[in-house]
Amino acid sequence: MARLGIVLYHGIESGPELAEYGRIAERAGLDSIWVTERYFHEETFSMLGFLAAATQSIRLGVGVANPYTRNPALLAMACATLDRLSGGRFALGMGRSDRSVVEGRMGIPYGDGQATLKETAEIVRRLLSGQEVTSHTGRFRLSRARLAVRTVAERIPIYLGAIGPRALRLAGAVADGVLLNAYTPTRYITYAVNEVRHAAREAGRDPLSVDIACMLVVRQTDAPEAIWDSLKERIVRLLDERNVGEVLLEKGGFDPAILGPLRASVAKDGGDDAIHFISDEMVEAFYLVGPAPRVMERVGEYRAAGVDLPLLLPRLDGFREAAELSWPTG
Repeated sequence: MARLGIVLYHGIESGPELAEYGRIAERAGLDSIWVTERYFHEETFSMLGFLAAATQSIRLGVGVANPYTRNPALLAMACATLDRLSGGRFALGMGRSDRSVVEGRMGIPYGDGQATLKETAEIVRRLLSGQEVTSHTGRFRLSRARLAVRTVAERIPIYLGAIGPRALRLAGAVADGVLLNAYTPTRYITYAVNEVRHAAREAGRDPLSVDIACMLVVRQTDAPEAIWDSLKERIVRLLDERNVGEVLLEKGGFDPAILGPLRASVAKDGGDDAIHFISDEMVEAFYLVGPAPRVMERVGEYRAAGVDLPLLLPRLDGFREAAELSWPTG
């Protein structure tokens, strides 16, 4: 069966609930279950430790942790611990997060996000391989740092979250995989995959050795028209993000000229009227929405665009339905 994973949405209220989601995903034969890092919600590594105990075979991933709230040494410790607890099933996803959250809400100096991510990936990889690390040239100052625990897996996969060209090229050059953002049209996927593969080739790596994963937002329903406006509202918030909106529209095959008036509407009154800038075609491109056969058809479109590991991202109330989408293809 082609690989298919699933992502846990926020809102977990208890250990038994979390364990049941893990068991649902495992019984469905899914490749992996991923936990997102959303600030001021559930803490991801705690959840992954619990999932390691509640499951037996499914791979576990975080998408994505960042090097600001977790020093590279702490990240390496977490990776090694989860690797041991899960019997070698853990994958680390890392991203540079967002300056407005890291610096604006948490008071942590941001600096060059891309350089910080690259430095962190290198330090974490060296620590996980058992090396002693001394570093005095970048953001982090480590002196004779070495993990006291050994990993079960020969190599813990490191995925880098990416949207723009610099991040995509970095993933291609140094990472085991790339974790493409949710809400990305298939035309963007084609562009992103080419960037990653080209960077890998330039770095002297096998381009096909970089695993292409992508979160796909699922809204499985027989009446999509009932939720259409709410889906458009989410796209408005996404496109309001500087640089993100430009990349997704330009590379996704849509006119970026809507960004000016859309953002002006958001700045004026929160974007009450901005959904008028979002076409039905955009909703179809940014979401996997509709009944089960249509959702799986869209998964196939992402595979054809170059995604090796589609990661379904439903809301919690649709988790079981999404997990069981894989059954007809098994």
